[in-house]
Amino acid sequence: MHRSHPYDDTVHKKGDPDLNKQHETSHHDPTTKHLENPVDSEDSATHDGNVSSELGNIVYGITGLENLGNSCYMSSIIQCINNTIPLSMYFCNEVHLEHVNHDNASTRGVVAEEFGAVVRTLWSGQYRSISYPGLKKVVAQHMKQFQGCIQQDSHEFHIILMDLLHEDLKRNIRKFSERETGDENLSADQAWGNFQMYNESIIKFLFYGQQKSTVRCCKCGKESVTYEVFSDLSLPLPNSSEECSLAECINLYLRGEEISGWNCSSCKEEGHAIKKFDIWRLPPILVIHLKRFYYEDRWRKRLTYVDFPLDLDMHQSTELEEGFVNYKLYAVSNHYGSMEGGHYTAFCKNELYEKWYEFDDDNVSEISSDDVSSKSAYILFYTSVECKI
Repeated sequence: MHRSHPYDDTVHKKGDPDLNKQHETSHHDPTTKHLENPVDSEDSATHDGNVSSELGNIVYGITGLENLGNSCYMSSIIQCINNTIPLSMYFCNEVHLEHVNHDNASTRGVVAEEFGAVVRTLWSGQYRSISYPGLKKVVAQHMKQFQGCIQQDSHEFHIILMDLLHEDLKRNIRKFSERETGDENLSADQAWGNFQMYNESIIKFLFYGQQKSTVRCCKCGKESVTYEVFSDLSLPLPNSSEECSLAECINLYLRGEEISGWNCSSCKEEGHAIKKFDIWRLPPILVIHLKRFYYEDRWRKRLTYVDFPLDLDMHQSTELEEGFVNYKLYAVSNHYGSMEGGHYTAFCKNELYEKWYEFDDDNVSEISSDDVSSKSAYILFYTSVECKI
């Protein structure tokens, strides 16, 4: 389903030149910055000296990220987001400079500026690897857990980075009230419209979807319905299983769970309730988090092999009659080892060369699509095939 949008002119369109031919010729129009020539070499300068690099004869987008001291969790997420083509082209074409909200009381737009500098350098085709102390510094200034050299969770970093980018690029700075989309009397479309009104950004446009939350009181059967937004789906894994499918994880998520301490507005009793989700609106970019870590005396990790497809059909998981339901995998954030002493890498498909690569800090190597699925898969990034952006 085609949707026109103010961000449409920042990315490759169907009528643009063949993306796969640029690496075959050195001739190009320097004024045209589509994926085949993401960043002109002469204007890929680093931002205020906060990105350093190691020169190398490297093709577009195949650039590693140097480890800044247990920063592999950051590098894994940055590489996955960098291969989200509509977003990376938005930064490569410097459209973000028109949208940066310097009045943002929190970050003043510096996170978006630093991230944009990193993305442009990664797509410049000039470097074997780069360092990003500026981005790490500004994120850590606002989220103290990312200071120093202590290993952190890549999913937590992903959520926070996307939130910071959203706030920096939000085009309507009126404060948003959760109550405006949390009212059970609001219809799904009205709740979504209210959210959009106060949250217009490319992050919202690409990554946000909507789900219906239904809580049923176990005593009187009263149901409370609200419509909530999500930027990723955190899926549970079966408790005792060495192998499962992604479809099983999605079904577990949608099946619902029992919650305690529910204050029912109907019977006025506090007790148990069943809470379940229904996916109401899927985003152009679908991020799926596999909940491998759980607490049982201490933090533990499920080593379940989740069989996830390269081509994902969400028809069975949603009642949507139109919109985004067919997806292609383009990136995976992997976690190896334990929560206390693990390591993160990323598998990303380079859209320009139609090949998969492993990004292990500053080391980048080509891999087969058969190698993408493993027990280490932690966060999956899918792009919709229906999204014409």
